[in-house]
Amino acid sequence: MTWKPSTITQPSVRTSYPLPANLPPRLAAIPEKRLAFALSLIDSGVLAAAFVLPRIFRLPNPDWLLAPGVIGFAFFLCIVSHALAGLYAPRRAAEGTAQAFRLTRAWMLLSAFGLVGAFVNGHGGGAVLGIALNGWLLSILVRPGILRPWLKQTFGERLRGVRVIVGTGPLARRLAFASERMWSPVLAGFVDDPGPYTERLDSEALPGPYLGGIEAIGRLAEEGRITQVLVAREDLSRGRLVELAHQWLALNLQVSLVSSAFEVMVARASASMLGGLPLANLQPSPQRGWKLKSKRCFDIGLASLGGMILLPLLAAVAAAIKITSPGPILYKQSRVGRNGREFTLYKFRSMVANNDDGAHRKYMEALIKGGEPAGFEQGGQKVYKLVNDPRVTPVGRLLRATSLDEFPQLLNVVRGDMSLVGPRPCLSYEWELYEEWQRSRLDVLPGITGLWQVSGRSRVPFEEMVLLDLHYIANWSLSLDLALLLRTVPVVLSGSGGH
Repeated sequence: MTWKPSTITQPSVRTSYPLPANLPPRLAAIPEKRLAFALSLIDSGVLAAAFVLPRIFRLPNPDWLLAPGVIGFAFFLCIVSHALAGLYAPRRAAEGTAQAFRLTRAWMLLSAFGLVGAFVNGHGGGAVLGIALNGWLLSILVRPGILRPWLKQTFGERLRGVRVIVGTGPLARRLAFASERMWSPVLAGFVDDPGPYTERLDSEALPGPYLGGIEAIGRLAEEGRITQVLVAREDLSRGRLVELAHQWLALNLQVSLVSSAFEVMVARASASMLGGLPLANLQPSPQRGWKLKSKRCFDIGLASLGGMILLPLLAAVAAAIKITSPGPILYKQSRVGRNGREFTLYKFRSMVANNDDGAHRKYMEALIKGGEPAGFEQGGQKVYKLVNDPRVTPVGRLLRATSLDEFPQLLNVVRGDMSLVGPRPCLSYEWELYEEWQRSRLDVLPGITGLWQVSGRSRVPFEEMVLLDLHYIANWSLSLDLALLLRTVPVVLSGSGGH
């Protein structure tokens, strides 16, 4: 059976959900790509002016700095540094002080590259610093000083944002009053499902229109009427919060939570204050666009190199399996990977051939549904994995303890079914037991190792494993992948948590 991606990644929105007459107006769309292109042209113009200014004022400007190759590379680095600082996002281009800080970071990065290049080629760095200083000053003048007022006037309400508050209780009303500041998001109204303050939905005490139940957010977003969601209900379950947050982020909405309402951060978040309360502003996972391509290149390079280095060890393992147990060396198993797609996973066979998986099915059903299966304890610690499994061969126990049975998955990495680091893929009968929010752990490519493996492996309860996976997805970076790979080595060598 194959699961369609739409059943996982797309939010379930009842488009027929009735909405009241007092809706916020539809917002004019911002031509984000054209605006980003225009901003890159402006940044290029600023850099060109930074090169020209020393000539105008007859200041020393060495000839090597004006070589076509140097100038071309400088323009390339200028665009890259500004993109890395997030300066091509429309809302950030309309910021004041925050944009100035981002510009400072971009020009510092650009000047660092310039200094390295100058010293490598035996030149001084004074001219490079002069151009960087000119560019930074001109950027502060042009972007926050001239471009920002034009953006606010042209796309004001869309850039400012239109917010809906989830909740109708005292906390929601407090945040609504605190939102009434210049350039803060416009309050569209409130949405809420039955809860402790349902009786107040139609009361005059609510400082804004009631727009319907929580499901109405999907339609409001589809129609381009809102840009932000502020959650002010603390009685929503953790699973429900995770599910809703993923749905709203998939609709390109900005999501903020009163931080005390989220026990475990499963999304990237920046902090802010509103009405004296700390807010966590959630952001989509960085695993997209060119960053996702960089992860893929990282995976292919390390998997290919690792496969060549480990070839003698893998050959020895294959020989041990063949000699000690009848059956194939490799075990092929259908697993559920990214967005619910099935693929064939490769492992060194650690069990007797043609075994019955009934015991494992029963165990996983108890683990996922109940969280505490009739279980096993070792050394006074709970183990959330089937241990002393009679199907496992003597060589297989050693392979499992050291995770050597997982090494053939390097082939899955090269094929694009898996990544080196990510959530573990699951079996089809496990997937059927998942709640919708738990399926979000496979919104990315599954991995050979991950945050769960270095955090205790089989000693981590199921729900905590899901939260660790969601935290990894939201906070991913290449440096995090490298750190987890390095942390995996001592875990594998010690056999900690392996069964």
